[in-house]
Amino acid sequence: MQLSHHGKVALTITALVGVALGLVSYKVSRLGYSLADVLPATQYELTYALSFDGHGGDVRVRSFLPTSGAHQTVSDERDVSSGLHLAQAMEGANRVATWTGAEVRDGSEIRHTFKVLARRVSYDIPPELPVPESYPPSVAAYLRPEKAIQVDAPEIGATVERIRSAEGPLLERLRKIYDLTVALTPRPFKGTTDALTALRLGEASCNGKSRLFVALARASGIPARLVGGLIMQPGAKRTSHQWVEAWVAGHWVPFCPLNRHFAELPERYLVLYYGDESLFTHTKDINFDYRFETRSALVPSPRAKASFTFVDVWGLFDRLNLPFSLLRTILMLPVGALVVVLFRNVVGMPTFGTFLPALLAAAAGETGAVFGVVAVVITVAVVAAVRWGMQRLELLHSPTLAILLAAVVFSLLTTTLLADRLGIAPLTRVTLFPIAVLAICAERFYLSLTEHGGRAAGKELAGTLLVMLACYILMNSLALQVLVIGFPEVLFLVVAANVYLGRWVGMRLSEYRRFRGLLRVTP
Repeated sequence: MQLSHHGKVALTITALVGVALGLVSYKVSRLGYSLADVLPATQYELTYALSFDGHGGDVRVRSFLPTSGAHQTVSDERDVSSGLHLAQAMEGANRVATWTGAEVRDGSEIRHTFKVLARRVSYDIPPELPVPESYPPSVAAYLRPEKAIQVDAPEIGATVERIRSAEGPLLERLRKIYDLTVALTPRPFKGTTDALTALRLGEASCNGKSRLFVALARASGIPARLVGGLIMQPGAKRTSHQWVEAWVAGHWVPFCPLNRHFAELPERYLVLYYGDESLFTHTKDINFDYRFETRSALVPSPRAKASFTFVDVWGLFDRLNLPFSLLRTILMLPVGALVVVLFRNVVGMPTFGTFLPALLAAAAGETGAVFGVVAVVITVAVVAAVRWGMQRLELLHSPTLAILLAAVVFSLLTTTLLADRLGIAPLTRVTLFPIAVLAICAERFYLSLTEHGGRAAGKELAGTLLVMLACYILMNSLALQVLVIGFPEVLFLVVAANVYLGRWVGMRLSEYRRFRGLLRVTP
């Protein structure tokens, strides 16, 4: 029996849905795939940007570089220095970097860059775990007083007695010390704030709170040490951070009394060194300055690399050294195109082309939705003005398009410069928009303007921007990205939806308003 056209469409949709659900079921039941495993991780690229004036003499700069461990993985290190030699050595648990040079000129720079993939770590401390009576010599050293950690000071001893932190199980003692240091008023201080100063003032920055925590812990019989590092976030800054680790059942357990992290370390924390150290020491009188420049990017999580081995698109992109954002864009474009088809065929909303709103939405992933719309409007306005000015020249089509492309580039560069001057960071990334896409969008607007008038062109532009926002919302949904990247076969469902919409013969939603008078007429 020969199937009707409607039956062929229904069979095609059924087959597509069956293939998608079958592959997903096989991955979950047989291969153990999990959506939790496909959640991307954030990788940070951090640069030490150091500058100084050598005055033609000898210069020495010393700092600490991170090491890989349970909390963080460091990779892709590179160093660019102005005539200085970099030497590295391990001093205890710290990796020390020393830059030295002779006849160093003014305006010299050091740029040391590395990538960090960090993981959140947390510990469960048993409530009845006792405080040991003795420790190995290497650990017992962290019970002693230091210059800024006055363990043996009478005021520290009196505070330990007052909060009774030398009594009870280990968890109870740590909780009392943590609560006391958290209660100190946060206040930024320049220079060193020792434990006694923080206790007397009742206020401190991260280093004052941390030194007091260590002093109280050591006085309570718990080995503790300072940890120095950074809280990683995109941008440039000069602020470092300090927190604490306490020795618990053979592990160094982290605590941050300033940001209220008890027995845990968030993934944005970068460990640089252990102990009461200065992050930078250098030759005197060289006008030394520094900043930390950080960028972030989403990358496949280690669990995804280990478990997602069937149709391993992530592994392919990783081997080719292609960015995760490109993979995300490629896989989400069919979803965006489906949104455009839905708006055009079912809603009846006019747009510039079928796929242009989806392409614009993909580009707006670098700037954000609002600034993406701003970029499109600016480019369209500039190109329309240039096209209007060229109309009298009566040029051929190809040279005209080449000139309009130059206008797009000019508008993007100008927008970036103004955004940088005004401090609008997301808008500065407008140059990442595909130039050809913006040029086509602007050209479509001008053609609609000349052929159909300003009202029709305005409707198409508004429709394009509205559909672009709808595509942006769906294409940038983390939940949907995780689903499509982990199970790319769900795109068969997108194809099935397009097959169904390809046979759409019903009224568009916009037509209900247009023909509302006829629809009210009763037969």
